[in-house]
Amino acid sequence: MADPRMPATTGDLLLRETHHRCSNDLQLIVGLLSLQSRRVHSEEARAALSDAAQRVAVLARARAAMLNGGSPSLEAALSQLCEALHSHAEARSILVTFRVEQPVGRLPAERINPLTLVVNELMTNAIKHAFEDGTSGNITVTAGRSAQGDVMVTVDDDGLPFPESSAPDGSGMGLGLAKRLMASIDGLLIAPTAPSKLFELRVLSEYGQVLA
Repeated sequence: MADPRMPATTGDLLLRETHHRCSNDLQLIVGLLSLQSRRVHSEEARAALSDAAQRVAVLARARAAMLNGGSPSLEAALSQLCEALHSHAEARSILVTFRVEQPVGRLPAERINPLTLVVNELMTNAIKHAFEDGTSGNITVTAGRSAQGDVMVTVDDDGLPFPESSAPDGSGMGLGLAKRLMASIDGLLIAPTAPSKLFELRVLSEYGQVLA
């Protein structure tokens, strides 16, 4: 891991500039989506655009936190993601908790970004569908390592069980995309089996095949 006291190299400066521009682009997308949501007349379209803007804003904050201090950090990205989503879940009396069981260590940004996207998708789905209106609950995200050394992230909730007609087998659009994102970084998304609600994401800290 780079020593923050050492002068930045040209490559470091270019990388930081690239990340800065990406963050600016994400904020621009948030603004455009929010503007468009105010212009459309359909309530359904307005809700969809507002939801998209909210998700991009959350990811922009997580991305900025990921690079805080100069080195990519999965823990920082997930902590910021959980903090941002907690502000939305709290209004429904849903508590979002993030725990680090063991330090993950250094992980490339190109692996942190898909992991954060998948966790965001799983948590957003839980906030929307796992709890009845007026019912409190908990969503817990945990980061650490398996006994084999894999980087592991779990997402769990104590809400309603999955309906039999929509079991989390990866066939839905959201879970299908999540599985493809994990596969793109040689990782696995392991869906829960009833009555568990715990999703498990597993990926090696270095490039290579994930240990099943």
